[in-house]
Amino acid sequence: MSLKLAHMYEEIARFCRDGTGGVVATVVAVGGSTPRDAGAKMIVYADGRTLGSVGGGAIESETIERARALLGGSEPVLLSFDLGNDVGMTCGGRMDIFLEPIARGPSALVVGGGHVGQAVAGVAKRAGFRVTVVDDRAEIVSEERFPFADRRLVGGTELLRSEIEVDGSTFVVVVTRGHRFDQEWVKELLVSRPKYIGMIGSLEKVRASFDALEAQGVSRSELDWIHAPIGLDIGAQTPEEIGVAVVAEMIAVRRGIADTAMLRDKAEYKGRDRP
Repeated sequence: MSLKLAHMYEEIARFCRDGTGGVVATVVAVGGSTPRDAGAKMIVYADGRTLGSVGGGAIESETIERARALLGGSEPVLLSFDLGNDVGMTCGGRMDIFLEPIARGPSALVVGGGHVGQAVAGVAKRAGFRVTVVDDRAEIVSEERFPFADRRLVGGTELLRSEIEVDGSTFVVVVTRGHRFDQEWVKELLVSRPKYIGMIGSLEKVRASFDALEAQGVSRSELDWIHAPIGLDIGAQTPEEIGVAVVAEMIAVRRGIADTAMLRDKAEYKGRDRP
């Protein structure tokens, strides 16, 4: 294997490891006179940069444009070019180029590095999530406790304005050491409308927390966005069991089955039936 090709495979491995999106373009078939042979590869980055080449000129420009349109998706595409008729190249051959997105893994933010946070982070990582763990205690967010985490951050909600990016694709698990901290994080996080936000606590704690947040100006519709009590009801008791229940719920949301009866029953926990 050439050093250049080895470098490209290292980049593809980095996409998978770091969650960086990109598209791999591979020449899979050629006919007649073509600028590159079958097997030639090019990586297209999210910002339009490239590594390698599939032929240059108009065919490469078109490939880059089509590749960037696939970023964030998961379905590959096969492009077929007639180099004379389609792109006006004088060599006049034919090329098929396979575009394969290397999709970013889903991002999980675990707020709280205690026993439950540790268990959730571990299960989430094994389930394919890119895991960030945050706690305001440096000794808690240690490499020893979270060797598998992609990022370990020390601090509070101020990190949402600097180190942590939360958007509509982020899964957030709030499992801090106290109700007040949970409420602070939830109030700040709701502004970004993450894909999933779950808060730990018993039925009584959830209702009390929601009352407190409403008193601080958080609307009922915003509170309905929260999965609380967190996790699917599988009778979990230990931190490890809770970790499984929480990540199972995250997966249900990710796969689009969050409207099942098991999840809809949580509406009762949010105090809608209170007098």
